[in-house]
Amino acid sequence: MLSRLNVASWGLLVGAFGQCVFYGNLFPRIPLWAVLVPLLPPWLAVYTISFCRHPPCGPRQFRHCLIFAMSWYAATALAGEVLTDVLHPVLRGHLSLTLGRALTLLGGLTFVVFAHACFQIRQYEMKAPVITEDKV
Repeated sequence: MLSRLNVASWGLLVGAFGQCVFYGNLFPRIPLWAVLVPLLPPWLAVYTISFCRHPPCGPRQFRHCLIFAMSWYAATALAGEVLTDVLHPVLRGHLSLTLGRALTLLGGLTFVVFAHACFQIRQYEMKAPVITEDKV
């Protein structure tokens, strides 16, 4: 499962570049690298954890990390779309908003893999035996 998540996490990086096109047009005075930095945490979180052979945290924290990544990505994508529709920014450079939108949607396809992993982890949590302090 971790190998599929690692490969799927690259979609979040592609989507972050698509969102960078949106926010780069919205904030033309800010350098593109500074616009990209707040868009990278979803990719960094999933890539870092899934790069390990064994997750550095338990299943519940791992599932919460995936949910955090999906929520952050969805919130920034939605905010970029809404701000672009409301403010109608002037294009910056040669990158069109259509390319940014396509890359963002392509990155959103990783949610299928992440949601499936969350479901599998949740099923594992429900089947795992509960250890109480009385049994120890």
